[in-house]
Amino acid sequence: MNPVVSSPATSPTNPEPGLLRAPMPGVVVALHTRVGSTVAAGDPVATIETMKIEGVIRAATAGRLIQLPAVGDVVTSGEIVARLTVGTRYRPEPVPDVVRTAISTNPPGRFRELDLNARGKLVRVRRTIGTQDCGIVVGLMHHNFAGQPRPAKRIWLAGDPQRQLGAVAEPECRRIIAAFDYAEQRGLPVEWVAVSSGARISMTSGTENMDWCAAVVRRILEFTQRGGQVVVIVAGINVGAQSYWNSVATMLGHCAGMLVMIEGTAMVLTGPKALARSGGVAARTETELGGYPAVMGPNGQAHHHAPDLASAYRTVLTHYRLCGPQACASLTQDPMSRDVCRSPFPVADNVDRVGQILRAQDNPNRKMPYSVRPVMAALRDTDGAKLERWSDHAGAHGAVVWDTTIGGRAVSLIGIESQPQPNPSQDGPEHWAGATLYPQAAKKISRALNAASGRRPVVVLANLAGFDGSEWSLRNNQLQWGAEIARSVVNFQGRIVVVITGRFHGGAYVVFNKALNAGLRMLAVEGSKVSVIGGSAAAEVVLTEAVRDQATTYLSRDPELSSSEAQRRAQQSVAADFDATHSVGRAFEMGSVDQVIPPERLRPAVIAELTASLTDPTTQPADRHAQHV
Repeated sequence: MNPVVSSPATSPTNPEPGLLRAPMPGVVVALHTRVGSTVAAGDPVATIETMKIEGVIRAATAGRLIQLPAVGDVVTSGEIVARLTVGTRYRPEPVPDVVRTAISTNPPGRFRELDLNARGKLVRVRRTIGTQDCGIVVGLMHHNFAGQPRPAKRIWLAGDPQRQLGAVAEPECRRIIAAFDYAEQRGLPVEWVAVSSGARISMTSGTENMDWCAAVVRRILEFTQRGGQVVVIVAGINVGAQSYWNSVATMLGHCAGMLVMIEGTAMVLTGPKALARSGGVAARTETELGGYPAVMGPNGQAHHHAPDLASAYRTVLTHYRLCGPQACASLTQDPMSRDVCRSPFPVADNVDRVGQILRAQDNPNRKMPYSVRPVMAALRDTDGAKLERWSDHAGAHGAVVWDTTIGGRAVSLIGIESQPQPNPSQDGPEHWAGATLYPQAAKKISRALNAASGRRPVVVLANLAGFDGSEWSLRNNQLQWGAEIARSVVNFQGRIVVVITGRFHGGAYVVFNKALNAGLRMLAVEGSKVSVIGGSAAAEVVLTEAVRDQATTYLSRDPELSSSEAQRRAQQSVAADFDATHSVGRAFEMGSVDQVIPPERLRPAVIAELTASLTDPTTQPADRHAQHV
């Protein structure tokens, strides 16, 4: 057995507890944990071997690992081989380490630094990364994905935490504006590793710093409103101007990019101490003010969450595969004609296969509650990538948004949750009803449509009885966010495929309507229900006279029948007649629905619509509806 020695990193006098150094030169032969894991003081992290002697590197203090070497790496004595955060606040990495993380991904990347020349234009510079004379680094980042003819190329920005914590003034703002100019001229997205304490506070500069920050705001808005895409990785505590830049780049309704927050980071306008001095509500830490778990995830302003920078970059690269301007069709081994009905379903939903949800014989009235994610998973490519946007957006769980692939084509796939869910918040209903849109879910859908417009098609799995019309929803802007969906559909550039999998009624039917956009195609699964209102609601609220007449008939035929029982039977009868009259076949006959498809053909039918020309949509035979009346 090889002898083992302990790393000096375990010394209690270590002045750098977050930096784990190699105790000797050698080769990394084992890792005992992974990036993102929490370790206690003394826990083994990695093992190095040299001349048959093993050195175990141990954590000097408790924390979360944010960097690890790879097995096989050759290291020198004293070299930093691992890093961990100490406490809950994320400590931003120096720019060279950020670049190293970005390019050491799979696939590996390539970085070329740019800087302003005498004419104020960005040009290639050759120098050691991190030796620039301002608090921002600019460059070009490339990643080549297998099967993609063009690389994921983008203009890259990073705040330098070692220069006044990334504070910004004229030198930084000039470079940021030049970076957006460079990206727009070349049709590139902007990627921004955001670390900044905001506008520089100095005895030698003042309001002019804010003027420059405002100029950056204008440039970002111009860039995104013209279709430019910005990806932000929050890699430290962002204060003031940087938080607003992140917002105008990724959070507005028209924005197509995304924002990823690393655990322990935050976006705030004012730090806790300054906030307390100004009379605001004090908080102990920046993460309480503007971290992901407490604020930015639940309010829907952050798209994704990552435990560390390496994980954040894996998310970013998946985004470029699916949503980047260079993204294109990819190869899939998943058969185009695969029957989604055979796909498994969670046991918790009391069904075994997706077909039990979609087939009329198993779900005849289309009122069975179910989780929508297994149906979405059945439709998408089993070997394709997937990213879920706004997964922690409070009050918006009734809509699920995935960036993924169907038939090798990148799409945004939207599903409507079809089972009741408890509301953990004291604000709003006790439970979120299934197949119902609440204000924040409508907002999520609108943002998803805007982000995909002109970039990739959208597929909507619609089991949607309508919008919630409660006083709470109306007070929380239900009408506004429902109208935003309609506006997003009207303005959408490209193909929208709406698949009616259950019930489709009321205002929801209006905002996802063929009359809004010539590129929208409406498919309906056999047995689904499509009408202005559901039969039960129609019988209870609108067709009361028909119910009364039917109840009278029942009583005349059976004098022993109670009035309440006659009323119940009459409502059921009128509701059934209404649903039968306003069938999916009638919707097809009226031209409201383009195709009525058996559930077994859901995947090939959707793929056919995604690949069809927008100017020459496929039409169905005139008598197609007769099979499904």
